Amino acid sequence: MMLEFLSKAIKIKMDSKVTHLRQNLDTIITFLTPYLPLANCHMVEFFTQSHWDRLLPSDLQHYLDKSNLLDAVNIFWKASEKNNLYSENEISKWVETTRNHCLINNEYCLNPQGLQKLIISQGSNMQPELKITEFMNSKKSYEVQSMSAYVASLHNLCGATHCVEAGGGKGHLLVALSLGYQIPSLTIDCDEKTLRNAEKRVKIIQKQWHAIAKKINKNSEVKMSNIDSELHRFAPAFITKDTDLTEVVQNQFKCETVKLLLTGPDSLRLFTTHQNVGALFNVPCCYHLLSEEVDGGLYDVFQRDYGGVGDSYGFPMSEHLRGFNLGRNARMLAAQSIERVTARKELPNRSLLYRALLQEIIKNHSPESTIKEGKLKGISCQSFEEYLKTADAILNIGLDSCQIPETTIDCQWKKIVLFYLIRLCLAQVVESVILMDRLLFLYENGFTNVFLVKLFDPVLSPRCHSIVAIR
Repeated sequence: MMLEFLSKAIKIKMDSKVTHLRQNLDTIITFLTPYLPLANCHMVEFFTQSHWDRLLPSDLQHYLDKSNLLDAVNIFWKASEKNNLYSENEISKWVETTRNHCLINNEYCLNPQGLQKLIISQGSNMQPELKITEFMNSKKSYEVQSMSAYVASLHNLCGATHCVEAGGGKGHLLVALSLGYQIPSLTIDCDEKTLRNAEKRVKIIQKQWHAIAKKINKNSEVKMSNIDSELHRFAPAFITKDTDLTEVVQNQFKCETVKLLLTGPDSLRLFTTHQNVGALFNVPCCYHLLSEEVDGGLYDVFQRDYGGVGDSYGFPMSEHLRGFNLGRNARMLAAQSIERVTARKELPNRSLLYRALLQEIIKNHSPESTIKEGKLKGISCQSFEEYLKTADAILNIGLDSCQIPETTIDCQWKKIVLFYLIRLCLAQVVESVILMDRLLFLYENGFTNVFLVKLFDPVLSPRCHSIVAIR
């Protein structure tokens, strides 16, 4: 009777969490839906599609029309500071409203200290951090240092025998786990060239590991032992919902008993379908590579994609959002970090304006011309005249006689900058929908020990959230 009572109590609590999460998602989507055209617009078409007049909220547009560029930008910076008090102007209202519809203002997100308490409360000691600066850039080194201790601790907590990274690419994290914590680790990826290069890199690291370990021992509580070059392996495989991870690990390590901790972008659905996966540590990324029904098969190559596998769409994953779509440009926007932009006070590159002006010229003077996406990427010029000449040399469509007065360019620069910043506020909203959809997906599949963790500093690592689940 007591077990039955506890089972019912757990189910009621879980049903309540699912209902609450769905309600919060619905609130965010209700807010976001009218602004999806703004999130999905392409800045190249800023003038040709009249983005300023068509896509901005009318009150905000009128306020910006009357504002000086420098004053408006300074108001935006101040409004974006999290400790800034709400002020009565349209820019601050917009910043505040978008902020209120994202993860920083709900109860689903733990900080790193919260994750540490969770791990300890469930019976595991926290492993010390491992800092490796060699063979990776500063951003990746920071991420590996931040992740490695938590993944190693979860490995102990769930009694895993191996760590598997699905879609792991270069395998930075698992190299640290195998060499620093002596955890048998396997990186699986469908790109054999990437894996071959990664294997070469690991061999170089192994040769220099004693020197690296000596340096780490001086600055860390992690105590390095003699390395086992066989602890980290790579397996080329195209991951689908039918991939038998246990069999892959058994074949690679020639072992019988397998219990897994799963990391990597291709891990959420695998976690729900593989009973011998004890824990999940997933850092979402590459939102633009997600597949949606509205893509119409265009991105079928990514059906194994970042968050989903096999024949399933990458968004939405939850049943509750089935039929709702974000759009590719909105997903690309979600990968931008308003925290990084505001911390560094970064305005868009002036080439963004030049490319949009060029598109208007092409539409007026050579409407039959089409430009392949990315063909003009990377052009950096000091003036629009120089940009026009450089672009026409690439396109060869006779635009060298076209001119735009500098006064017009300066006026349009104001609109481009302010539109860019206003649109950027939606990035955190779109990303919140993607992350909460994944959290709900795990809830719907019966998992209760599921958490979003704001693990990284978003200024250093814009994709700063991880999804942690314990079976």
